Amino acid sequence: MFTLGIVYFIAGLILIALGASIVVSNTEKLSSILKISYFISSLLFIGIATSAPEIFISILSAFDQKSNIAVGNALGSNIANIAFVFAISLLFLKIEPSTFKEDLSSEESYFLKFLIFLSFLIFYLLSDGVIDLKDSFILSLSFLVFLVLYKTLFDQVRHSTNTQPSDKITGVLFFLFFGLSILLIGTEIFLRGAISIATMIGVSDYIIGLSITAIGTSIPELAASIASIRRKRIDFIFGNILGSNIFNILLVIGIVGFIDTSSDLIGKNYIYRDILMIFFTTLMLITIRKNYNLISTRLINIILLISFVVYQYSLYQ
Repeated sequence: MFTLGIVYFIAGLILIALGASIVVSNTEKLSSILKISYFISSLLFIGIATSAPEIFISILSAFDQKSNIAVGNALGSNIANIAFVFAISLLFLKIEPSTFKEDLSSEESYFLKFLIFLSFLIFYLLSDGVIDLKDSFILSLSFLVFLVLYKTLFDQVRHSTNTQPSDKITGVLFFLFFGLSILLIGTEIFLRGAISIATMIGVSDYIIGLSITAIGTSIPELAASIASIRRKRIDFIFGNILGSNIFNILLVIGIVGFIDTSSDLIGKNYIYRDILMIFFTTLMLITIRKNYNLISTRLINIILLISFVVYQYSLYQ
């Protein structure tokens, strides 16, 4: 049983990585066809694409009444996206300070503030250890606010050219949905393996969600980030991480209360620990983005990686 769980886990992970690769490459092409900025395109297309594994896991876990996995995965993925994916990407790949704009663009500033707001909101919603219908409704309203904000900024930054989309968009959309289908299949297989492993080694669903599942579903973000940095598109990786973290809160956690009405989570102390880690990593992301310096950024990245290792170790104590 344990061996079968590992096979499911690895096979699902491979399919998730493959599906995410297809989705990421085609969302890039789609953004080019639609002629929108790199940040705005990465925030939505790459952000939601790389959050697809977390979203699918949230739906499947909620239907199985294992919402601890969904919530733990969302929180753990947000932590891993910054402390692991973002830190690794900037630490081991040479990035010149000139690659960053000196000031945050208006759209970057808006969505960064929105992520901070969501961090406080999810802290409040999870403070009672429960995700219920009311909480999901509040997150749904917040998602509508996000869509309005995105539509407004989308219209502002879209290129002025009136060139009509070519026939290529049909092929891009086909492969986009094909990649999402692979993600869906891979996620179900992956989830079966994760639950099996958790049961066999006696680790709670919530901890599995925070660690194994969260790191595994952050692989698409890592692949997209490395590809973006190699093309010297730092605004692309920033949009990817920012968008993914926003969708993890609004959609991954927001879905739970609508599906699983018995979604009691673990104790408040654990929730406080995880939310505080999210605040810390978000603060580090802001620091790097607003004050990029090669030496100080590498130091911050090392601090992030060490804190991530310590955090993961603490989950099993």
